[in-house]
Amino acid sequence: MRILLVGNPKTVMGFNRMTKIPSLNLASIAANVDRRLCEVKIADLVVKDKNPHKALLKVLHDYKPQLVGLTAMSFQYNTALALAKTVREFDPDIKTVMGGYHVSGDSENILLSRDMEYLDFLIVGEGEIPFRELVKALSNGQVMSSVPGLSYLKDGKPVHNPRPPLADVSAIKIPDRSARIYKKGFHVMGVPGDVIETSRGCVYNCNFCSIRHMYGKSFRKYSIGRILEDLQDARNHGVRFIFITDDNITLDGKRYIELCESIIEAKLNMYFAVQASVRGIKQTPGLAKLMAESGTKIVFLGIENASDEVLKSMKKSDQLKSSDTFEVMEELHKYGIIVVGGFIFGYPDDNRETLMHNYRYAKKLKVDLQLFNILTPHLKTEIREDLLRDGFVTNPDDYSKYNHYAANVKTKHLTDKELYMIRNRMDARYPVESGGIFRFIRANPGFFFRLMLWMLRNEPKNWWSFVSGILNPKNYG
Repeated sequence: MRILLVGNPKTVMGFNRMTKIPSLNLASIAANVDRRLCEVKIADLVVKDKNPHKALLKVLHDYKPQLVGLTAMSFQYNTALALAKTVREFDPDIKTVMGGYHVSGDSENILLSRDMEYLDFLIVGEGEIPFRELVKALSNGQVMSSVPGLSYLKDGKPVHNPRPPLADVSAIKIPDRSARIYKKGFHVMGVPGDVIETSRGCVYNCNFCSIRHMYGKSFRKYSIGRILEDLQDARNHGVRFIFITDDNITLDGKRYIELCESIIEAKLNMYFAVQASVRGIKQTPGLAKLMAESGTKIVFLGIENASDEVLKSMKKSDQLKSSDTFEVMEELHKYGIIVVGGFIFGYPDDNRETLMHNYRYAKKLKVDLQLFNILTPHLKTEIREDLLRDGFVTNPDDYSKYNHYAANVKTKHLTDKELYMIRNRMDARYPVESGGIFRFIRANPGFFFRLMLWMLRNEPKNWWSFVSGILNPKNYG
């Protein structure tokens, strides 16, 4: 059987400017199927985003797959469905299967919709085990009821097979990077880039987070040896900059210290971007220094909000206090690490002043790059149910806008349009007012010069918004 796994070309606005990274989950799925039964190729269309359908048609023509797998977050679902339609129109006999967070959160509705004209199967939850078993069933003529986590139509009626237990990560093979059709174009800030994970899941209770629906409240750790093997494989494929996708790599600070020491000892000469927590760094003395020494250049820090009361409403107050963040920021900057600070606006009590309070807080913290996200009512999250009940969700079902950038909620004091407008103005002004843009330029001047030229050529409206935001300080101080 010939299998084609298709990476989604749609990315969060702005993310594609800084980086283009391949799909980790598809490379992991490719590595963990039974290769005695199939051949697998991956088309990461993120590097073909100008005309993904044309690129997909060429691959379909050249490779002639019998099974095509797609993946999607909620904001990517329409794009993935359009790609599935392209597959169906090219050859109706090709089986199609889709997985990812959106399918896991909305499989019940998808099965009852016309979307199933283009899809044969849905996979709910982690993909490695269900996809492997699906390939076995299709190859050996087994009934689909034997495939865990599979949803499909049988005689026009929806069937949802029970999800399997969470995968034993010690049994998961490292991603198959050799299966990728496109070898070039992946980067992090202009440096050849790739993705790894050192763990899966999180044990915290943040009410806005969607990851618990995929992994439950769990934290599964790969061995240090397996991580080093994965890094060496990426290095052998010409990669120099790694984005570590762990939801919170600092959950186990002692383990992270051991990993940093092992990376230093291995002399991999690589750079890293990670997602970390204020609490994890604060409670692990010496961690920031070792992170820098092992090659960490960028840390995404979930700061979320300046108000301890809002952190409490997010169910995040057990993880940090706003005062802790100053200490952690200072330590990270001490070792030359660039901090991307994540904030969430749009909780019910937010008004212009609370947003500006967060803006000033980010400046005081000296956040290098701001992510002023707007609260997104993701499927199967606790906050979605609360917001729907109280009438704060203005867009309950156009998931193409569930990207943390668009405004899908209102507050007691702001309409969704006002919330969106204020955040956009803050985004435009922050990089220059804070000095963060200049710190980024000093870190990689060549890349940012090329980025500015690219934006001027390809995104003139965004470029003008950026410039006009700097030139018009009204409402900001």
